Amino acid sequence: MSDNEENLFELVEHLKDGLVGRCTNDPTDFTDDDYKRIRKILLGDETISNMLPEFVKKYRTLGEFWGFIKNKDSSYAGRRQYLGEMFNPILDYLDYNDSSIITDYEEFDVIGAGGFGEVKRYKHKLLQMDFAFKFYSPIFAEDGDRNLERFFREAKILFKLTHPNIIKIYDVGVMGGKPFIRMELFEGKNLNEVLKDHGRFPIDKSVTLIFEVAKALKHAHSIGIVHRDIRPSNIMISKPKQVRVIDFGLGIFLENELLSRLTRTGHNIAGGHYTAPELISNPKLIDPQTDIYSVGAVWYNLITGQAPAGSNIKQLLLSVDNISEDITHILLKCLADSNSRYKSIDELLEELTKIKDSFL
Repeated sequence: MSDNEENLFELVEHLKDGLVGRCTNDPTDFTDDDYKRIRKILLGDETISNMLPEFVKKYRTLGEFWGFIKNKDSSYAGRRQYLGEMFNPILDYLDYNDSSIITDYEEFDVIGAGGFGEVKRYKHKLLQMDFAFKFYSPIFAEDGDRNLERFFREAKILFKLTHPNIIKIYDVGVMGGKPFIRMELFEGKNLNEVLKDHGRFPIDKSVTLIFEVAKALKHAHSIGIVHRDIRPSNIMISKPKQVRVIDFGLGIFLENELLSRLTRTGHNIAGGHYTAPELISNPKLIDPQTDIYSVGAVWYNLITGQAPAGSNIKQLLLSVDNISEDITHILLKCLADSNSRYKSIDELLEELTKIKDSFL
């Protein structure tokens, strides 16, 4: 914990203890000047000010605070509990926000950016190893401690993902008010970049890549994790034939993103073409079938150069050179409505295996 973070922790703790004492008749030397001084410092900190209880932002004196708290709860125990609920998440945040990231790592360049935040390259000074840090937008931590608690709860699940086609997660935390994930640095490009540089994939290479993605999802689904945002920007590739799926399972971010897609216009709505219709209708849905739709949508893009949209999906697919009836059938079944789609990734993998073997 840095000196600044330690001071903030002590100030928040002093404020909490002082207010508890003043409203529960415990002996305290916490004065109105103390309250005003600490309040001014905390409101001046960009990160902490967003987390402070509304009554601290609103009431300028202990007298005003007393008028509020005595009407909030008539019992000492109730007031103590309420103030704990208001201040403990801030203290937990300051305690968790470990500055070893700053002292142990050297920041290099930004290597990726998107709607959720940005990815930066950091080098561990002692290990002399590079890692990728994904920093999520601070807006996702602004709804109080509940969002941060959910972030850490869902991020904890990601440590169960151990598969050669899934980016390895090493650590999570908060720095500068932004939740982050420290993960394996994969030297490659995402599929959007590859398609932009090289154009459409040959059929055989598209099958090989989709097979690797499906294997990653099989592992995730087997331990109860649904990705829910499979799209070209979340699939990384490099030579020789290395494939990684990234950005698994942080539902709090995805749900906000999916909801915002419904109100967007123009080119931004394209992200929705990789998302199963039932997931756009219900962003909180957790169903493995939605990943199967997205796999089909990515595959469709690889071989046609377009995301599946409109009424001519099948027509465009049939115009692709060297596409077989079997591949057409599998792809359209992935993109079908949930009742006609593959029920599990295992069913899809079984079909893909047959197709893949025919190219050997």
